[in-house]
Amino acid sequence: MKPLKGIRVLDFSTVFAGPHCGQLLADYGADVVKIEPRSGDDSRYWQPLHHGDAGAGTLFFVVNRNKRSVVIDLKTKDGIAIVRRLVRHSDVLIQNFSAGVMERLGLGYTSLKEENNKLIYCSISAFGEVGPMARARGYDPVIQAFSGMMQIPEEGAPPPSRINMPLIDFTTGQNAFAGILAAIINLNLTGEGTHLEVCLADSAVALQAWNLQRSWGTQYEGAPAKAPGQAKTDNVPYESFKASDGYVYIACGNNKLWNLFCEGICRPDLAVNPAYLTNGVRKENYDSLMAILRPLIASRSKAQWECIFVAAGVPFAPINDVSDFWIHPQVVASNIIQEYRSPHFGTLKTVARAVRFDGQIAPAGNPPPALGEHTRDVLREVGYSDEDINAYQESGAVGGEMIGLSVSLGPTVRPVT
Repeated sequence: MKPLKGIRVLDFSTVFAGPHCGQLLADYGADVVKIEPRSGDDSRYWQPLHHGDAGAGTLFFVVNRNKRSVVIDLKTKDGIAIVRRLVRHSDVLIQNFSAGVMERLGLGYTSLKEENNKLIYCSISAFGEVGPMARARGYDPVIQAFSGMMQIPEEGAPPPSRINMPLIDFTTGQNAFAGILAAIINLNLTGEGTHLEVCLADSAVALQAWNLQRSWGTQYEGAPAKAPGQAKTDNVPYESFKASDGYVYIACGNNKLWNLFCEGICRPDLAVNPAYLTNGVRKENYDSLMAILRPLIASRSKAQWECIFVAAGVPFAPINDVSDFWIHPQVVASNIIQEYRSPHFGTLKTVARAVRFDGQIAPAGNPPPALGEHTRDVLREVGYSDEDINAYQESGAVGGEMIGLSVSLGPTVRPVT
């Protein structure tokens, strides 16, 4: 399904959250035109590089497939004029410049609304447009620190560290995607465009909703706002255990699951033991229960426990590292990891969109574009002649590695097995 076919998006955003939003729109059929400076999106150069090649930052590959790249120098008068013409032929604009930059360029929402009053304009920032940190800059780990996601250590312990994945960037991109979809529906209902504001800090607060609610709900009961570590969580057992060849995670969120767990480990006596009968008493008798469970779980391998607990209906997973989990038979069977060929970067693996229609996962589509690969094609589409484009290229208003070519990607995409 390509429900956004016919929607054109100008994606001025860089690095992660904004480009992720743009890629989601592209995956669902929108024509996403990535507007880049002459130097390209910063993420083209972030380590690690694909096969060590300059300009082939692996981060760029994560969030820029199915887009077309156009290089425009926004510091030139002609560059600004070209953008304004593109806006007249577009439906959505995404930008994550520092506060005030687009306004100074004459490309703020109020100004561009004069060119296209149906424009959906999405601004993405670190801390939003209001408050004492509104103009502060920030990346995902900065917002993790700000939002209480980093564990504050005891004296003498290692310093706080980030969650080693861009959770807030991903979430912010998805929030922006959802907001744009809602704005498209609203446009169809009212005929009016809108200005969306999405920020990493708001996304982080939303992700902390559960911890915040626990804090508010327990502040007068003398209970801790959050668990002191991975053990002694609200449900027991609901944590990691060491198996004979690594670690597993077991989550018994109710008494029915506790009973199934006891059957799986061949200890039905624990399910009827008054000391472990309910979650409340299991928490009270946590240490004695763990003295039983930990050596028992350590007696078998991750694969053995997977067979046992999946069959028993107990929420369970082996604790994998990145090199393990993507080749797990479950991930392989899902076909979400695919492989395609880029004329510029060679063979690439990619993660397809995580939504299925009628039981099928969609092919990933086209690889990320080379810098400026589609500059000539896109400018032709909005009425510029080749003579105009050549003049802009000579003046430096536009550019790109592939400006003289019209490349048909047409990759062969296949699931990775």
